[in-house]
Amino acid sequence: MATIQIKRKTSSGTGPLVGTGTIKAGEPLIDLNGGNLYVSKADKTGTSSAPIAASDYIEFYSRGNADSAIDSKISALGLKGASKFDVGTTAGKIPVVSSDGKLKASIIPQIAITDTFVVSSQAAMLALSTALVGDIAVRTDLNKSFILKAEGYSTLANWQELLTPTDKVTSVNGRTGTVTVTLSELGGVSTSTYDSHVSSNLHLTDAQRTKLANMYVADIKCGSSNAAVAYSSTLAGVTGSCVSGGLKLYYALNSSYNPAIKSYYLGIDSSKVLTPTSLIDGGTY
Repeated sequence: MATIQIKRKTSSGTGPLVGTGTIKAGEPLIDLNGGNLYVSKADKTGTSSAPIAASDYIEFYSRGNADSAIDSKISALGLKGASKFDVGTTAGKIPVVSSDGKLKASIIPQIAITDTFVVSSQAAMLALSTALVGDIAVRTDLNKSFILKAEGYSTLANWQELLTPTDKVTSVNGRTGTVTVTLSELGGVSTSTYDSHVSSNLHLTDAQRTKLANMYVADIKCGSSNAAVAYSSTLAGVTGSCVSGGLKLYYALNSSYNPAIKSYYLGIDSSKVLTPTSLIDGGTY
């Protein structure tokens, strides 16, 4: 077994023995003045042209020297207090920005004003690289809107369609499907009752029913409907060419309709028309 001698440096100055001399691989050297330990890397004999250098040793700092060296390095690098903490997401740790340039949601929730993007296709929606959770995409191709409910704008499943009330009638008086509406279904009376409502105060007042009772639909029979009566297109055609009192008027009331229909019949009074009454000298007068 090889014998390794522990060398001691007690002269002024600090550091390993350098210059001329001989060192063995693994040979330790204690710097009693500087306080550090040095171990030779390999056998070497120092000469004036190739002296033993500090790089021929592995240097081990004492505790005090190590703390001082670390502080000096931190100061030289311009590091602040954060350099004394570990990276992590728990108490006393330094959070690190992720590859997307953001802190993890577990550290700080995403806080952003909801943006609205108008796009014309699904592909355009899935290409919204700036969309954050809570942002809205208005799809003009579907006339629908979607909200980003989870991270990952390019994943269709992360976009939730926003439901809106339909613009169509969904039911009529509680009925759905094909609906045929009657008066009674709308809270009114039946058709037969409605047709005879003039005798009831359910829908009309007494004054209104009186007006309806005295109202008729006139149907004047003339022309082709009554060959005995000719139609005049002007008032003068009536007053200027008719015999006074030469017309007779009759109306028939048809109460099977509601309101009732009055049919008027006009005729010429034959007593008002001149007819041959005698023969004089072969002529008529």
